[in-house]
Amino acid sequence: MHHTAWTKKGSSLPSDRIPPKAQARTQAVPAKAKGKRKDEPAPPKSKDVRRLEKLRDDLRKASGHDKDPKGGCFCQARMHSLSAYTPVCRACGLILCELNLPHYACPHCAGPLLNPAARETLLDALESKVTETLAKEEEDRQRALQEAQNAEGAFPTLSAAGSRSGTPGPGPGVDAHPVNQTHKVLSLDSKTRRVKVASYTPPSLSRAASSDKVNKEPPPEPEHKRVLAPPKEVVCAAAPSIQRPWANMRGLAVTYVPPSRV
Repeated sequence: MHHTAWTKKGSSLPSDRIPPKAQARTQAVPAKAKGKRKDEPAPPKSKDVRRLEKLRDDLRKASGHDKDPKGGCFCQARMHSLSAYTPVCRACGLILCELNLPHYACPHCAGPLLNPAARETLLDALESKVTETLAKEEEDRQRALQEAQNAEGAFPTLSAAGSRSGTPGPGPGVDAHPVNQTHKVLSLDSKTRRVKVASYTPPSLSRAASSDKVNKEPPPEPEHKRVLAPPKEVVCAAAPSIQRPWANMRGLAVTYVPPSRV
C-alpha cells in the first residue's frame, strides 16, 4: 500500500487515507457582558474642592478691575484671617483679609491686586491644589471602602470556578458575587445542641435615595459680617471752652461727674 503523509503506520483502514479537513481558525469573540451596569455618577465634590474651583474659574474670567459687589471688607485682618493670596494692596497698602478675593480690585483704591505674572502663578497653584485635593479625597474614599469591607466580612463563594480551584478566597467567582445576595448562616445552639439555619441579607440603600443624596445641592455658605469703609469726610469737633474743658463737643449726651473728695 502506498503511504502518504496522512496515513498512519501499521494501519490499513480506508479512513486513514482520507486527508483531514483544514480546520478553520476561529477567533475568540468576547461575549458581551450581560447586565452591564450603567455609568455610576461621580461622587459629590467636597466643600474645599468647590471653593478652589470657583476661585480658579472666577480668576480666569475676571479682569481684575471690577470691585466686589459686596463692598469688600475693611477690618484689616482684625476680625477675619489674613488673605492667603493677596495679603496687602501694593498700590495703597491696605491690609486685606480673606473676604477680599484676589479677582476683585482693591476696595479702597480700586486698583488690581495681581499683576499678570502673579495672576498666572496663582492659577497654576490653584490648579495643582485642586488636583491634589481630589487625589487625596479619592484615596481616603477607597481606604474607607476597604475598611468597611474588612469590617463587614465576606462570605466564601460556592461557585463552580471556586470549587474547581479549591480555594475559597478571592477568585474568579468573587467578581460576579452579588452584593445583596441572601446567605445561609449556620449557628449552634448551646442549650439544645442543635444546628440552626438562618437566612441573612445585607441591607442595601435604594437607588432613589442614593441619587437624591448625590444630586442634592450643597447648602449656601453663611454670610460673613463685613466692616464697612470709613467715611470720606472726617468729622472734627470744635475746641472746648475754658469753662468746660471736659465737655463733649460732638453732641453726645455725656454728664461730667467730679471726683469724690476723701
